[in-house]
Amino acid sequence: MEGDVDKQRKLILQGQLSGATMQKQHQRNYNRWLCRARAEDLSDIAALKALYQTGVDIYGRTVMVLVGRNVPVNLIDMEKALLYFIHVMDHITVKEYVMVYFHTLTEERNHLDSEFLKKLYEIVDAKFKNNLKAFYFVHPSFRSKVSTWFFTTFSVSGLKEKVHHIENLRQLFSCILPEQIDIPPFVLDYDARV
Repeated sequence: MEGDVDKQRKLILQGQLSGATMQKQHQRNYNRWLCRARAEDLSDIAALKALYQTGVDIYGRTVMVLVGRNVPVNLIDMEKALLYFIHVMDHITVKEYVMVYFHTLTEERNHLDSEFLKKLYEIVDAKFKNNLKAFYFVHPSFRSKVSTWFFTTFSVSGLKEKVHHIENLRQLFSCILPEQIDIPPFVLDYDARV
């Protein structure tokens, strides 16, 4: 039965496949994505400087930064973006980490579709979810707060208690010291004006 994908899907739908079998199947799927991520040329996505590692938070956990404004959703191959995320994050997620998302000055063309986010959440390994200790959403708009609430309530409820809306950098600096995070200049300028 191990190789019969159609039978496995039917059993999943019927709720008859064991948790261990489902976990093994998920791990195999993730490993396929990881192999692709390691083999593919992702330099065009890396050049966007949308995802990078910086310092540590006040608890010593690795800080990863995602810059929303640097993700031109309508201009890039989103599958390559997913591969890049997996490639960069795979070695980070073996221990506890936090994610800082700068929503500052994002436009419609920068907004990730909820289906893409759901797919990402379903593909990533359990260590991504378990070791993520906080997701700091910096400079959220009203719309992004509502979207995040719906997404974390109905699609990925395990993430809801980890999401923290941060209105200004002073608030962020209570969790991550200023010298521990590389902040894009436009974010600093925006924060100084509001």
